[in-house]
Amino acid sequence: MELPRHFRSEVWRRIALAQEKRSDFWSFAWLFQMTCQPKFAFAIVVAAVFLGTGLAGWQAEGSYHRDMAASQSRYIRSVDPLANTLLSSNP
Repeated sequence: MELPRHFRSEVWRRIALAQEKRSDFWSFAWLFQMTCQPKFAFAIVVAAVFLGTGLAGWQAEGSYHRDMAASQSRYIRSVDPLANTLLSSNP
């Protein structure tokens, strides 16, 4: 059985093309190509801003509640001397 004339070169070309595509994905060239287009770049920036703002708000809210509870406890202890014993006995 006779193989086509350019069979070997075509096989090696396909192998090289497949390896090139795989390496492009891991080198993030596709991300660079997407961000070069203004509408995709704008969408990425807007999504990052909203995500950052949401995460910062969520963290600030948790921090606010912890700090408020600590300041209430300190205030009660400073005003009422008996509160020291009551607050420290209740976990």
